[in-house]
Amino acid sequence: MLKRICGLLFACSLGLVAIVPAYAHHSASSEYDLNKTIQLTGTLTGFEWINPHAQMHIAVKDANGKVGNWDINFAGLSKLRLVGMGKETLVVGQTYRIIVNPAREGRHAGLINILYLPDGKVFRMGDNDTLRGGDSQ
Repeated sequence: MLKRICGLLFACSLGLVAIVPAYAHHSASSEYDLNKTIQLTGTLTGFEWINPHAQMHIAVKDANGKVGNWDINFAGLSKLRLVGMGKETLVVGQTYRIIVNPAREGRHAGLINILYLPDGKVFRMGDNDTLRGGDSQ
């Protein structure tokens, strides 16, 4: 009887461990306006190659010359690796042009769609979170 109870408790705990990551993952549409895109150009101030999503931090000047700091989410690392992106792809201090879906509540954040590197390489990352590697544009 005790073995059954222990087995049942073990199975339940494994089930809880599996549920927590699934619960924590959120839909992009709940955080970002997927029907709207904006273009930003700015200086990279940081890049985090982390799970579940890589993030870039970029300083962008608005029309009045005021600098705003933006937090941009990327896809998961495995998808970024598939198209040839790595930790070394983005360099702090360089200027990048990006097209993003902006955050719904108006904060300076976005979900990356297109990344234009200074050397002309383009990474397209939209289309329902499918990544396609970059041809120049």
